[in-house]
Amino acid sequence: MDTTDNRIQRALIAQWVNLKACIARLNSNVLVREQDTFRPSNSTETQSCFDVTPVLFQLPERANDTSSDLFVVVRGMLSLDRRHFQLTKQLRTTSFSTEAGYFRLTGGGKRMQHVYGAHYDFAGNELGHPVFHVQIRSFAKFREEIEKYYPQDDVDFEDSMKNVLKTVRLPSAQMDAFSVFLQLVADHLIWKNSRQDELQQFCELLAQSKSIQGAGFVIDRLQRPPACECYRAAHWYPAR
Repeated sequence: MDTTDNRIQRALIAQWVNLKACIARLNSNVLVREQDTFRPSNSTETQSCFDVTPVLFQLPERANDTSSDLFVVVRGMLSLDRRHFQLTKQLRTTSFSTEAGYFRLTGGGKRMQHVYGAHYDFAGNELGHPVFHVQIRSFAKFREEIEKYYPQDDVDFEDSMKNVLKTVRLPSAQMDAFSVFLQLVADHLIWKNSRQDELQQFCELLAQSKSIQGAGFVIDRLQRPPACECYRAAHWYPAR
């Protein structure tokens, strides 16, 4: 890992530290468990690559819930434009992949359900693949990440995602790890009766998140009219 990789890693960590601080201000009962979150991996001359090692969130299912019975595990990878960072000091993604598994704890901690799983991906020029897409699938294996911090000797486990159809690729926004982290805050810590200071915290987090630029710039067809004036799903597929 060279100097540029080090600087990009520090910038990623700074984003992550600020996000965790925002979460703590919004709800001090939310727990975030992690180890070495942005691990260098197979960088090239043009890209700095990092594995996003598993991060475990323990959250309320709804922002006004008094208990935190939802566990979410997020992991993935990020590739960032080295040259762009050297010139501008801005983080600009060139590729990503993110996996998220959601687990609900019920029955006084005696029953756990895997209730949602999604793989968010990027396909620059694969026929039939939207550039940015999500596939719903089971990530029951992520239960192991929960058990690292919360050993479970007598818990009834149900994988509600085991028969979900995995081959549907839904066009989506760019859901890199930081986008998923932002979604967790929006879905589980903000609601219609959030206080003004809480809404301001989220707005600041949103502005911070926008400082990481997306990978759409590498897809030429997304820069041309009428795509840039429309962005309906039809523009997200490569043509032959």
